[in-house]
Amino acid sequence: MTRHRNDRPQVRRGGRNPALDGVRGLAVLAVLVFHMDSLRGGHLGVDVFFVLSGFLITGQLLAEQDRTGRVSFTRFYLRRAYRLLPAFLLLIAVAATAVLVLGISTAAERSSFRGSLASSLLYVNNYVQVGSQSTGAGWLGHTWSLSLEEQFYLLWPLLLVLACRWGQLARRLPAALLAGAVAVLVWRDLLIAHGATGRRMYFALDTRADALLVGCALAAWLRVARAGVDGEGAAGLVWRRRVDRVRAALPVVGPVALALLAVGALKVPADWGPHPALLSHGGYTVVALVAGALVLALELGSTSSWLFRGLAAAPLAWLGRISYGFYLWHFPVVAHWGPDLADALGRWPAIVLVALISVALASASYYLLELPIQRHRPADARPRVRPAAVQPRPADVGVRPGAERVRPGAERVRPGGERVRPGGPRLRPARSAGVSPAAVVIAPPAFTVTAAALAGAGVGAGVGIPAARTVAVLASDGHQGRYAWSTQERQAS
Repeated sequence: MTRHRNDRPQVRRGGRNPALDGVRGLAVLAVLVFHMDSLRGGHLGVDVFFVLSGFLITGQLLAEQDRTGRVSFTRFYLRRAYRLLPAFLLLIAVAATAVLVLGISTAAERSSFRGSLASSLLYVNNYVQVGSQSTGAGWLGHTWSLSLEEQFYLLWPLLLVLACRWGQLARRLPAALLAGAVAVLVWRDLLIAHGATGRRMYFALDTRADALLVGCALAAWLRVARAGVDGEGAAGLVWRRRVDRVRAALPVVGPVALALLAVGALKVPADWGPHPALLSHGGYTVVALVAGALVLALELGSTSSWLFRGLAAAPLAWLGRISYGFYLWHFPVVAHWGPDLADALGRWPAIVLVALISVALASASYYLLELPIQRHRPADARPRVRPAAVQPRPADVGVRPGAERVRPGAERVRPGGERVRPGGPRLRPARSAGVSPAAVVIAPPAFTVTAAALAGAGVGAGVGIPAARTVAVLASDGHQGRYAWSTQERQAS
């Protein structure tokens, strides 16, 4: 029995995933409740953030590599700066005003704050915490995780580009990244054998990079899967069967992974004491793999599943979108108001109130500061699209507003005799592809726009473009699963 393209497993083609936003929302709530001394393992929310960071950043970098043939370090770091610095510097400004200008602190707290301020601004707070833990006068104690992620952002783009240029490693990138996560586990055990403390295991990049690498490996595997399921011949069939098997397991894997993370949040104590415990001995890696399984279920599984719909629920997804600001502000709110509110209202009413205050501060930061800056960032900080190497999703194929549309419903024959089955992609504006056509046609490589060729591709009288002059051709290479835009003038025939 012949398997048609429409029957292939559907792999998510990018774009914002609201279910992952929901995971972020749950993770940041777990951290808040942990800091209110009411969720023993709520600190695992930070591990989930690390996996998500590795996954999302690697996905963006690989997409740029595939789209343009290179990764622009300048634009990457500019995007990171525009995304992360405004809210962070706002927190720094408010904290410095309160502690150093208004003097709402003791002399010891001011000294602690100055040290934390310097290490936070230099993004080395995590390694300072290894030597001596400090809350930064209740303002900056949580910036260690921001420092750790910034160190990852500094190193990872270069390492990834080098890996992609090394042929043998590039072909085995997902496996190599998982091997890197195992190497981090072994490195921790070696450090522990030589007397390293739990703080060294908990705060340092080299001992927590396994969570980031698990996310990176997942993004690299999904990239291979997306290309594989679009392939033709035996290789494409192998990948489609492989993805089928994975997807068949996801309705069980996803809920089990979420349940295991919930149990960990309830039961697993923090491991930053003088003597490393369970988490340092492989536990961090296990948590990262479980979180990775949840991310895979939400990326590759059905969007109609109860797991996806529950995590993508609008309130939870919205909290995930503002989670960066929430994380920044919840710590000083907990440190300065949490204990008093708990004494006055009781623990759980105080947690609800602290969460609401944190949401209000994060919302103000997001809508009044972060979004406006994102919208007005310069062109150099935006991803660059090279029209000849655009790799759009099928849903992005389309025509300019006002142009006539190619109807995808009727079966058509492309040049070379290839039949196009009904139920093709819904056509949408193609401005993101960097072309300005009067019409769009999907075609094989080396397609030349002539009246006869357009008619053969199903573009002509009765289909919708009887007189289009400029046509954008989406030339598809089925063997590579790639697409390339070119704009051609219709030639006489």
